Amino acid sequence: MMSPPSLPQGLDQAALDRLLHAYGIAGEFIEFSGNVKQIPLAQRYHMLQAMGRAPGDAAALDVALRAIEAAHFKALPPVLTASAEAGWVELWFPPAGLDQPCQWHIACEDGAELHGEALPHEWPQGETLHYENTQWQVRHLCLPALPFGYHRLRVEQGERRWQTLLLVAPERAWLAPALAAGKRIWGLSAQLYTLRSPDDCGIGDFSALSRLVELAAAGGAAFVLLNPLHALDPRYPENASPYSPSDRRFLNPLYIALQLAPGFSTAAFQALWHGEDTQQALAQARAAPEVAYSAVSALKYRLLEALYGLFIADTEAPEQAQFHAWRAQAGMPLAQFSAFQATLAPPGSVAASADYQSWLQWLAQAQLDACQARALAAGMALGLVRDLAVGSSVDGCEVLGNQSQYCLAARIGAPPDNFNPEGQNWGLPPLLPQALEADEFRLFRHLLRANMQACGALRIDHVLGLCRLWWCPNDGSNATGAYVHYQVDVLFAILRLESWRQRCVVIGEDLGVVPPVIRGYLENGGIYSNCVFYFEKYDDWHFRKPWDYKWQTLAMQANHDVAPLAAWWKGSDLELRHKLGLIADEAQLRHELDWRRGERGQLLQWLDEQQLLPANWQTRPLDAPLDAPLQLALTRALGHANAQLLSVQVDDLAGMELPVNIPGTSGEYANWRRKLPVDIDTIFALPSVQAQLAALRETRQG
Repeated sequence: MMSPPSLPQGLDQAALDRLLHAYGIAGEFIEFSGNVKQIPLAQRYHMLQAMGRAPGDAAALDVALRAIEAAHFKALPPVLTASAEAGWVELWFPPAGLDQPCQWHIACEDGAELHGEALPHEWPQGETLHYENTQWQVRHLCLPALPFGYHRLRVEQGERRWQTLLLVAPERAWLAPALAAGKRIWGLSAQLYTLRSPDDCGIGDFSALSRLVELAAAGGAAFVLLNPLHALDPRYPENASPYSPSDRRFLNPLYIALQLAPGFSTAAFQALWHGEDTQQALAQARAAPEVAYSAVSALKYRLLEALYGLFIADTEAPEQAQFHAWRAQAGMPLAQFSAFQATLAPPGSVAASADYQSWLQWLAQAQLDACQARALAAGMALGLVRDLAVGSSVDGCEVLGNQSQYCLAARIGAPPDNFNPEGQNWGLPPLLPQALEADEFRLFRHLLRANMQACGALRIDHVLGLCRLWWCPNDGSNATGAYVHYQVDVLFAILRLESWRQRCVVIGEDLGVVPPVIRGYLENGGIYSNCVFYFEKYDDWHFRKPWDYKWQTLAMQANHDVAPLAAWWKGSDLELRHKLGLIADEAQLRHELDWRRGERGQLLQWLDEQQLLPANWQTRPLDAPLDAPLQLALTRALGHANAQLLSVQVDDLAGMELPVNIPGTSGEYANWRRKLPVDIDTIFALPSVQAQLAALRETRQG
């Protein structure tokens, strides 16, 4: 592990601190314990080096600070937010400029143009500061009423010019009618790749999702919450984490359902489909308890290439026109992605064709669209809820195609805490705040628009990243990073505006240590927060009563990062963590198991206080196995939660014990592979599952 570099000689520390703050590199943060932790200056300087902005001597530091100060007084940020009804823009003037007329011009996004002229001394006055031997004053240019959108503001005064992208956003994100009417709704969460169906290729696909939507809607669910569906790197099929994608703007073609693709029913493809080699490979892939990504990828892409050959050969098919129209509308981002993906394939292969790569995306998007249409037609209030990962891999199209927007010398992670004393490094390069702003946040806008398609809500993973991210040096020293702050006001304004434009509810995953400012942006901005039952306690011990859950939140019984209910109750998740070296020794394991036993007792008391404890549990020992009546009682209790959104995992309906992911592991455990034991029709036919769905219908209507 490399240690942070020492500071160059001769740098004034107070001046350096000003420069670090100008680049958003925080000097302190609140630890998991609640204590304020100071970040050493050398660590912060290391992050400035990663940005390529570190001064090597006192002269360079002075130049950097002067440039920042000049921009502050003499220019506008590339993007500013403004109120729709009473917006204003802050401009700095020296005394001589107060009596010179200013002309302003707004080019609205809808084509309308507004303009005016006035003397700055007539505008409302703000603060005064000394700069360049002059007392500069802030004057507020009051704006006319503006529609929501992205507008261009230009201000001129003699030789001076100001310009900016003026962002006018709603104060709150969009709400689906059912949520706006105050209904408490519920849904199911599922990792798509885990779903089994009779016709799959060893991995869950959009056909299985369509069937899950039908079954969930019939049971009364208002949504199905999914894992990120982002494109992964086809070169490394075993790198299967949906949270470490290649490109978040596009979809994973492995989710395409072959039986729904054009050409599947043709004689030519059916001969291939029913061939001995194909059927043998299909049988092996379907029977496996885990997704065998290398084998599944080889099989499925071979079959997709055959379908593509049939597709391009049938020039009269109506799907041809649909594909070409869709590709033209998708524009340059799709063209760049398709060309990039083609370079990853063996030369001369079908996969080396950009047209083929675009076709895969068209097919995936069309099938995902159909799933959402089916959900809404079945009466779901939201339908699909998609998930946006916090970042993308360093060698994928999103990063390499937008290199100026990313800091390739750093990685996203988390500071040391009780669970990870060395800190965490997630291996994903962070976006550069200054570059993101200079490009008017185009990449962020594109990411939101792409992921708000074909869904009723979008979950933003690690929504704290819109405020700050922990940057690690790209040298393995996870603990020697620093928090880097982003333009939180602008990012949340874009999020709210795109929410309205795409008619998409927003959920911010805010688990962990959350800066107070984020709570305000979520609560005041109409963005749902996220909580998990296991951690919803008044203290470290007593479970929160259902009526004390926060209203504007998505409450989860469990999620992909924690133990399934069966494992949590049994304590087998702790034994597995000990086996993997995440619990240090037998003494710590015994302590953890004892604590979990106490938590089981607290859960039983929690149910008893709500008069929901099953009769057979009035005298059962704490070590008795979880049974259907107890699980039903827990489901019923959570159904009463005040949270407006509630989700239950399909994994928990199916009684799964092995987790789908164990944070802090990579090769030690088969993350993101474990499948459901049986197909979803069989799961939904279980009396215990139907009883839980009935309990959710009943309790969520109250």
